Amino acid sequence: MLPANLTPLEILDLAIHNESLTFQTYDRLGRRADVATLQAKLSLLKKDEKDHRKTLRAHRRSLFGTAAPAATEDDARRIFAAVDVGGVRDKESLVRAIQDAIKAEEYGSYFYDRMKDRIPDREARIFFEVLASEGKFHADILREQLSLVERARIAIDERGRPVGV
Repeated sequence: MLPANLTPLEILDLAIHNESLTFQTYDRLGRRADVATLQAKLSLLKKDEKDHRKTLRAHRRSLFGTAAPAATEDDARRIFAAVDVGGVRDKESLVRAIQDAIKAEEYGSYFYDRMKDRIPDREARIFFEVLASEGKFHADILREQLSLVERARIAIDERGRPVGV
């Protein structure tokens, strides 16, 4: 559930942290899932998240200068869906992590869509619309990868990492 009465600065800070957390999720998941197509898609998604964070920071600077942070990464963790990448130990837990990543993208999309009208700058509002659309697109990419992983034979290597068989 979205918190009520967020300020535009809080919204931007939460969005920046969300993009960072999502980047970290894809980075960690890519290290744990040695499935070539999934790794390739995660690499592309990581690039998108990094670009989103950079653009959000630029909007924050243009609107609020060097204002002190209004929201922390912990605040973002409480709001946005968490993905337990550390628990990936087999095919079942990999599937669960991808399903959680899909939910996280969908919730991020919902957040951006609901919060865009609270942003006082037209260009930043448009970027929030883009982020809402991108979240849906990323969820679709992850669904496609989930389908592939569900059909794949997965084994565990000596470090506890899933590998394609």
